[in-house]
Amino acid sequence: MKFSILLTASLLMLLCGCSAPMTHGIPNFSMVEPGVYRGGQPTMEGWFYLRTELGVTNDVKLNVLSEGGDEDADALGMTVFTAPITLPMQLGLRPIPPDWIDNILAANGNRPGTFIHCEHGQDRTGLFVACYRVRWDGWTKDAAQQEMLALGFHPALKGLWDFWKQSPINSLGDKP
Repeated sequence: MKFSILLTASLLMLLCGCSAPMTHGIPNFSMVEPGVYRGGQPTMEGWFYLRTELGVTNDVKLNVLSEGGDEDADALGMTVFTAPITLPMQLGLRPIPPDWIDNILAANGNRPGTFIHCEHGQDRTGLFVACYRVRWDGWTKDAAQQEMLALGFHPALKGLWDFWKQSPINSLGDKP
């Protein structure tokens, strides 16, 4: 059992660790909608670009500290909101809290000037943005899933995939 979990984790790390395209020091960077951006863990160049060029003031960090710190975001005056999804949660060994998405959206994940990221900007970020699309943008779950997969989400991450498939995500209407 331990060997199969270790093998699965190793294979997923290889899959997720592939080199991602960088834009202004941010892996897998893209705009979700005007004022809301997504990507992987930025370099200092990336944080500077987000703050000075795009006016980002909110940082939603979905990865753990060992995958990269957000001290540079804090130093540039951004508010850092941490809601990490750990490897055991990604693999389905520990559940993702059912109110995970609601807590992030309530804190600051739905305001202009927000950057949402994990280490690579694919899996945890993809899950969050797909939920965001359904909740705040009124997308169908199928359309959000298609975008999530197109931007590099790995369904082999059982915990993330199960959260997506089993979560009763519904539109909340217009943003506050």
